[in-house]
Amino acid sequence: MMFRSRVEVWSVGRRFALLALVVTLAALAGLAFPTTAVAANEAAQVEGPVPAMVRYYNRDILSFRAAFMGRSPLQRAEVAEFNIKRIVDEPGLPGISFKDTLDGTILLLGGEVVTMITPQDVDSAHGQSMAQVRDEVQRQLGDAVAAAERERAPGRVLRGVMHSLAATLLAVALIWLIAWGARRLRAAMLAWVGEKAGTLRSAPLRQMLTGANAVADWLSRAVLLVAVLVLAEEWLRYIFRQFDYTQPWATAMTLWLAGQAKLWLLAAVAAIPGLVTAVIIFLLARLCSQIVGMLFRGVQNGRFKLFGIDRQLAEPTRKLTVGGIWLFALAMAYPYLPGSSSDAFKGLSVLLGVMISLGGSSVVGQAAAGFTLLYARTMSVGDLVNVADVEGQVVHIGLFTTRIRTITGVEASIPNMHVLSGKLLNYSRDPQAAGMWLETSVTIGYDTPWRQVHRLLLDAAGKTAHVQSTPAAHVLQTALNDFYVAYVLRVHIVQLPLRAQIRSELHANIQDAFNAAGVQIMSPNYIADPELPKIVPPADWDPKGPTP
Repeated sequence: MMFRSRVEVWSVGRRFALLALVVTLAALAGLAFPTTAVAANEAAQVEGPVPAMVRYYNRDILSFRAAFMGRSPLQRAEVAEFNIKRIVDEPGLPGISFKDTLDGTILLLGGEVVTMITPQDVDSAHGQSMAQVRDEVQRQLGDAVAAAERERAPGRVLRGVMHSLAATLLAVALIWLIAWGARRLRAAMLAWVGEKAGTLRSAPLRQMLTGANAVADWLSRAVLLVAVLVLAEEWLRYIFRQFDYTQPWATAMTLWLAGQAKLWLLAAVAAIPGLVTAVIIFLLARLCSQIVGMLFRGVQNGRFKLFGIDRQLAEPTRKLTVGGIWLFALAMAYPYLPGSSSDAFKGLSVLLGVMISLGGSSVVGQAAAGFTLLYARTMSVGDLVNVADVEGQVVHIGLFTTRIRTITGVEASIPNMHVLSGKLLNYSRDPQAAGMWLETSVTIGYDTPWRQVHRLLLDAAGKTAHVQSTPAAHVLQTALNDFYVAYVLRVHIVQLPLRAQIRSELHANIQDAFNAAGVQIMSPNYIADPELPKIVPPADWDPKGPTP
């Protein structure tokens, strides 16, 4: 157990170190590299001198905006920084003073010249005066010099390191405690859900409870992550405050977080009216969808008719109507969604539109073909059809595919575009009666009376099970060829799933009837009579194999 605890602490500490690194990089991205003299030199060239900032001990002191005595703002800033560092490195705490001249104000540190502040360095466009510049330099340079002097005090850095180590250990302990509490809470939630789910008899309620538990688990993980990030940010800010050089970073982090919190709060308050409007629109859309669903469920159940829509078209019409309602609601609520007017939101909308246009053309085509099949009524569920060389019974007509169960029991899924563009044979659309017609053909020579052939075929049909007497079976002579006559027997059946068995039994009865009458079946071609008649005597109809 002790080893496991150490492993967990090490794992938590490692995660905390990674989080601290991420927060550090995010904080230093805008704080550690402000506009210095080097950064100003790499800035884009514009008309006039590029301003340069004088920095000492990680603090902004003074901004030069104009050249003086042939030196650019960058060169002036480099010289001023060198002078400040040289003077502060000397023993003692130097004082700050100013001396006015005809060209401007001289900045003195410890009685030594640091730089010249010219009237052109004053930001007059924003109402700044030379007196304000002197006050800012007095305050900022004094703070920087004092910080540099404090850092030299014996034990100052060591005290900061010790405080940082203590803060790090405390942060790791708090994160471990938060993670432990979150695990215990999730375990308790799972146990409670399992206990409640075992007492519920309704499967939908159990699914709802399981889904709510999953949502709660996700929320707890999100809260844990936010808590860890906040703790890491506070830890980093505390460490920055322990050292005089990094104290400006801590101050900047505080100002940045306060500014972001203010912006988020104002954005949230400003988004409330739009969100309320969008929610009202979606609630109205949901109400309309429920009303439409109730109406079309009544049509589907046969309670009433609506605009001539029957049961078969009730479900696809409901889907079309509900889809149109939600698309209209989305279009109406779009302007009220937070951020809908931003360039990022517009760019994302355009990207999604292009993706749907390029990648969803086939999906839209399949859906359009599905609705066309449903409204054209070329086939219905239960019909026996032949589509794309697949013969079977229609079991489902979906939005994108049609499922057909073949004679062998295999379920084939055919895209609706192929069904619509190809040839479709529907054997179940008999105008006389429900069911379908089965056909089989034989070819018999001219020496056999056609009336006898008709009688034999009809007798075979009468002995076949599941063949309907109404409409009655009949024989057609479809061709008078050179050596034979083609006869087609048509029988009507209603048990469509048994069509293969019925056809097989009908063929067996035809063979028995023609063998008993001594009539040869010379299918598919009849050219001449063989030397011996091609019939099976009744005595050989059920031959038995040799006994062992």
